[in-house]
Amino acid sequence: MKKYDVYLFDFDGTLVDSYESLRIVFEEAYGKVNTVVPEGYTLRLMRVPLYVGYEELKAPQDEESKKLFGSEIIRLLDEPEVLLATRIYDDVKETLKELHNQGKKLGIISSNNRKHIYEVMKFLDIDETLFDVVVGNQESKKHKPNPDPILKGLEALGIGKENVCYVGDGLDDMRCAINAGVDPILVDRRNEYTNEYDVIIKNISELL
Repeated sequence: MKKYDVYLFDFDGTLVDSYESLRIVFEEAYGKVNTVVPEGYTLRLMRVPLYVGYEELKAPQDEESKKLFGSEIIRLLDEPEVLLATRIYDDVKETLKELHNQGKKLGIISSNNRKHIYEVMKFLDIDETLFDVVVGNQESKKHKPNPDPILKGLEALGIGKENVCYVGDGLDDMRCAINAGVDPILVDRRNEYTNEYDVIIKNISELL
């Protein structure tokens, strides 16, 4: 596999298994605005901007409901039961440490809340000093597949697009990478994809 100078990562579904934790968050938050999350829809909600999923589920569009929903999402993210339901993939810590030891720059580019990302890393004992940049959903006005989140990360690093890859588990991650002009790497932990992109890996240890 090609070696890069900069490895940017999606967070949920890529570095951490947050399916069960976000299922709890989404079901409770949508319940507050009288909206049901269909069985199996959590994965879709994890991979699109928050209010894209909100519109898809035809949740109430008045500002009061949207405000309530947003505040519930923020409140629930750091609830103990939610953190306890979050897992780290087995290959993550060693891979990140090895890339760091090789002198690579590492970053997280996520649609999740930056504060919550740090809370999860602390809970799972992921060394946050391994990362040179963390971009969440409040650091970028536009969201994946728009290139803005990755471009914000590159700007913070003070580097160009050369020899940079973005590793994610969803197609919007890949579109975001392509739109930003960096190489997309699709990590397919759930065996969902076939030949969508040139580089598909089953776990991030393959980056080594």
